[in-house]
Amino acid sequence: MKRLLIVYHTQFGATKQMAEAATGGARQIDDVETILKRAADAGIDDLLDCDGLIIATSENFGSLSGMVKDFLERVYYPSEGKVEGKPYTVLVCASNDGAGAMLQTDRIATGLRLRKVHPGTIYKSGRIAQAHDVPDSALAVCAEIGATLAAGLAGGVH
Repeated sequence: MKRLLIVYHTQFGATKQMAEAATGGARQIDDVETILKRAADAGIDDLLDCDGLIIATSENFGSLSGMVKDFLERVYYPSEGKVEGKPYTVLVCASNDGAGAMLQTDRIATGLRLRKVHPGTIYKSGRIAQAHDVPDSALAVCAEIGATLAAGLAGGVH
C-alpha cells in the first residue's frame, strides 16, 4: 500500500483546515494510506516511509512557517540521497499573497530533490493573524489536491 504524508503547521487553525481537507480527499482513494502530522511531530522516518508528500504551511513574514521550515531542516541532511523524485505539492494559507511561502517551500523541496507533481494552491484569506473558517470553495480545492496526489500514488506515480 502506498503512503501519503501530509505535514502542516497552524497557529490560528486555517492551515489545519486545509490539511484536513486534503486528508479527506486523499482518503477517498483506495490503496493509499494517508497520514496527517503536525510539522513539530513529523520527522525523518515519516518522510522516508512515505511515497508522496503534501506540505501545508501558513505564510509568515512572506515565507513558509517556521515550524514547517524546522521540519524540513530536521529531515534535510538525513534524507540526502534517499528521497529524490518523491512527488510532493504545497498548500499555502496566506493573508494576502502567499507567493513567498510557495517559493521558499519549493526551493527547499528542490534542494531535497523532491518532484513537484501538482502546482498546489494558495488560499488568500485577507485576514491577518486571526482564527476563521476557511471557505468551502478553498477546502474543496485542497480536497481535490489530496485526492489527485493519492490517485497518482495509487496509479504508480513515483
